[in-house]
Amino acid sequence: MPRSTPELVLTALRTRGPMSRAGLARFAAVAPSTVSAVAQDLIEAGLVVTSPHPDGAGRPGRPGLNLTLNPKLGVVAGVEFCFDELRVLLFDVAHNVIGAAECELPRGHDSDTALLAAARLTAGALAAAGLGRDALIGAGVSVPGPVSRNPDEVRSSPILPGWHGVTGKTMAAALGVQVSIDNDSNLAALGEHLWGAGRGCDDSVTLKFHFGIGCGLFANGALVRGSGGAGELGHVAVDERGPLCRCGKRGCLETYAAIPAIVEALRPQHGDLTLSQLLRLLAARDPGAVRVVGDAAELIGTHLAAVCNLLAPQRVIVVGPMARAGELVLEPIRAAVRRRIAPSAVPEVVLGTLGSRNTTLGAVALALDESDWLPAWRTRR
Repeated sequence: MPRSTPELVLTALRTRGPMSRAGLARFAAVAPSTVSAVAQDLIEAGLVVTSPHPDGAGRPGRPGLNLTLNPKLGVVAGVEFCFDELRVLLFDVAHNVIGAAECELPRGHDSDTALLAAARLTAGALAAAGLGRDALIGAGVSVPGPVSRNPDEVRSSPILPGWHGVTGKTMAAALGVQVSIDNDSNLAALGEHLWGAGRGCDDSVTLKFHFGIGCGLFANGALVRGSGGAGELGHVAVDERGPLCRCGKRGCLETYAAIPAIVEALRPQHGDLTLSQLLRLLAARDPGAVRVVGDAAELIGTHLAAVCNLLAPQRVIVVGPMARAGELVLEPIRAAVRRRIAPSAVPEVVLGTLGSRNTTLGAVALALDESDWLPAWRTRR
């Protein structure tokens, strides 16, 4: 059934945040005068409020106004499960950050332990913001492993051995609110697309250079999800006779180029390195660390070029802990991609701009996009 203009306006403001009347008219494919009339109804009903347009500051004349959902209407949570850490971020429906919390998780934790911690952390963040559990209208959840869609379900994987079969409904029962789930690389891409280095770019590849290697793909402005996950660059075979990968295959890219492989290559000179120690070596331009990381980045770029040849992205966005090394990682990736792509099709390769929050922000965006919540509204008689 076609949605009414008020429903389209409310949906756009929920998923996209503050918008101008002109932007809403384009989104709803109606005349600006129609949006103005609907907006006035929604403002009078207390569902929509106005705020100064950020681009209007310092300009002569009357400042333009954006429309946004009334922030008092509700809150969504972004929940990010890492291998040994949990992060929660709270957004109101006007896209303002209103709370954040994090805690450590035991290595090898099972889903029951993690979900209990998530429920506790979310409740604490709400309480710190002066809100009750009834303020929460939805949650997006990130996990560092494969997720199937429709229904959302964590797939069997050695990465998350205690999570197989956990569904969106399981998580909804734990958190007490509607939940959508996806893997961390997809949600890092979604966060950067909406609020970071991917803004205004319809076609992009977000490379997560981490303890694994993943990709989030945007094509024609939409996240590519696949039937059971997409963008598993880390499990492209480099050498089928190579080291055994945690996925059960041999010679996957991440066995040569992810953080554990880098640390292992540096073990003879530096012993057992932590991630922080590795990054300090890179900051000091230690020759061995620079060489090993450069080789890993170049190998990633070699296989990333195949992705770029297929999808023709405008931009490659590098995120994850190894992105903190900056040009030491970016330039080898750029060089490998340039060598394997026609000059007219080479994408720009840039760092993400959201830091460690890109995945949690992506989980927030997922909750805003997939929630079926809309405030009640009435039309002017």
